[in-house]
Amino acid sequence: MSNTNSQSVKAQIIDNVLVAMTYYLSSDVLEMLERVLTRNLVDVVVERINTLPMEMKDSIDNQNGYILQLFLYKKKKLADGTKYGYISAIKRLVTLVYKPLTNMEESDIYYYLDWYEHRNVSTTGRKNQPKTINNERRFLSAFFTWMRKEKLIGSNPVEAIEPLKVTKKPIDYFTPEEMAKLKDGCDSLRERAVIEVLRSTGARVGEIVAITIDMIDWETGDIEILGEKGNRYRTLYLDPDAIYHYRKYLNSRTDHNPAIFVSYKNPHQALSTCAVRGIVKDVAQRAGITSRAYPHKMRKTLGMDLKNKGVDIGTIQEIMGHADSRVTSLYYAQSTQDTLRTVRKKAA
Repeated sequence: MSNTNSQSVKAQIIDNVLVAMTYYLSSDVLEMLERVLTRNLVDVVVERINTLPMEMKDSIDNQNGYILQLFLYKKKKLADGTKYGYISAIKRLVTLVYKPLTNMEESDIYYYLDWYEHRNVSTTGRKNQPKTINNERRFLSAFFTWMRKEKLIGSNPVEAIEPLKVTKKPIDYFTPEEMAKLKDGCDSLRERAVIEVLRSTGARVGEIVAITIDMIDWETGDIEILGEKGNRYRTLYLDPDAIYHYRKYLNSRTDHNPAIFVSYKNPHQALSTCAVRGIVKDVAQRAGITSRAYPHKMRKTLGMDLKNKGVDIGTIQEIMGHADSRVTSLYYAQSTQDTLRTVRKKAA
């Protein structure tokens, strides 16, 4: 047996042990166990008999459950929201197409995506939009790519299925008038601080709630974070207004929690992403804003503001933490009609 095959089987054995112990050990202990197993199997020669453990072979649920648990362990550093997207998509798939994930074919994915497109017609009378379907396809494709890299399958059944064409829509952002209303609609120091931090940083809500007070450089307003997507470091910026309102909120707190935002009641736990979403929604309703209000809209607002102040796409891409500038220009930074009108006047 080749050394490469032996190493592959050793990796499978380690994975099997880690998945089996996931329910009983903390992540730190699991990492220690992984190191111990790897070290002790160095001089052991093993041969593959089955791709998955024998006890998994006679049960679709057990086999798929094993793969999902392995994914969660291997991808434990992913943001919770991202992991939820992957797992939800896969669970919907195996509920509709009841077969082992290792046996999924291209025709199964076509069937599933067609069902996903029409899944809400009976209740809402509307099909899911191409962008929504493409997001689901993206989750599935990324998951099966991971399975291929783990040598659980030979090829990705989603790969040959092209994404649907999406009609480019105007970016959903807060106008300057709406931003002024949001600020005036705040009823507490915490609400104003949340609005200002979201506005100034343009960060994802998951990135915001992960910030601790000691990460803030009060002289520069810089906050260095590990981005929620792409696992890359980038620097957020609190402008003077944001620092002023955040300091007022921070000085009003009596707790010792290092989190950037905390609940009012003991034990003053860090605010969750859902809590921040609720604050933005409540402030917007109170301010009389009729358009949808959500934290990510602040991120789009920053992108639009930078674009229409003449900042180049490459710089906006860096500020946003995007790996691809096409994402920046398509969803976060477009010229407004006022900007285009001004350019045309200058060119006339």
